[in-house]
Amino acid sequence: MENTAIIRRTGKSPRPLARCKRSKAQPFKKRTARPRGNGFLNHSFAPVWLYRGNRATIEKQFFNSLYNYCTHFNVSLPDTGGLTFPQNIYRAWEAVKSACGDKNCIILQDGKQQAVLATVETLDLNNCLFYIPVRPYWRLAKAEQSQRLAELVMCLFSYLHQQAGLPFYMDRGTFMDGQYDMFEQWIGEVQYEEANAEDEEQEENGYRQAQEEDIYELRQAGAHIHRLIDNPEWFTKMESVIDAFIQDHPEETEWVEIADEFLSLYREYPKRTITDHIRTELLCPGEEERITPDMYTGFYWSGKDNLCGELDDMINNNFQEMPVMDEPMYIQTFDRLQEQPNKPFDFEDRLYDLIEKFRDLLNQYDTNHD
Repeated sequence: MENTAIIRRTGKSPRPLARCKRSKAQPFKKRTARPRGNGFLNHSFAPVWLYRGNRATIEKQFFNSLYNYCTHFNVSLPDTGGLTFPQNIYRAWEAVKSACGDKNCIILQDGKQQAVLATVETLDLNNCLFYIPVRPYWRLAKAEQSQRLAELVMCLFSYLHQQAGLPFYMDRGTFMDGQYDMFEQWIGEVQYEEANAEDEEQEENGYRQAQEEDIYELRQAGAHIHRLIDNPEWFTKMESVIDAFIQDHPEETEWVEIADEFLSLYREYPKRTITDHIRTELLCPGEEERITPDMYTGFYWSGKDNLCGELDDMINNNFQEMPVMDEPMYIQTFDRLQEQPNKPFDFEDRLYDLIEKFRDLLNQYDTNHD
């Protein structure tokens, strides 16, 4: 599984500046496209000419935001040619929307504003999945010489699970829990069908037996790890554990670097989660078949066990027919003059890079035997 699209494709790029650092990795299989037009204007915002309310108020709000928008992007105010409402608003929007480049320029209606210009920027995850293997921790925790490293790993796990919001595969009802449940049922059915297999099928039966053993181990170990990863004490002592590890083990350069980066990210964004910039109401809000953050991120058992090939296929099959993937979005409204943040996706960009680095380090300790 470590060499498949599901695990390796973790590059990403903010639109419009695509900068996938690991462009050779492949995304999961392309989903079947469904006709849905412009996701923003068709699904999220009522056309201006259908707005109800005081037209003078709507025009005032829009042209105030238009002035702020043109000032921000240093473009001239458009001439509406003497058109009246609502054609004057549409003409102005058409004239200036290209000023923001590849970002989406929309006319936003929310609880406070009936018509205000806004830009929407999306962090393009390129159909990537961000899964962290748990079995490497289990191997480290059972080795006496690796206790300090296992402690560090569990603290990082606790941050990603308790604060950042990555689901654990033993959390009931989660996407990955469902995949393993389905796998167990399938193994049971195959075991029944192969009960009277001929000698030439014994090799296949041996493979199924190895899969059963992996299922048993991931459930038994997962129950124990689940209690730890949910324990707030691990998250509480994360800073002290990281500081002590950096001081005591400077020779572990890769672990020191990633631990320090995780700590810096947490200190800069102590309350941030993976869903803070998810805006399902902006893109096909009525679509129920969508890939959500708790589906494309999380903890799973292993990318090197006897289940990985079939698990890849199961996940790909689940995602193929889902037309929408919820990615982080940044919305800037122009009801007032404001500065564009230099890095609107700084947290998400750094987090997903760290998840990839973390996964790669853990994979070095992922073995089929203790």
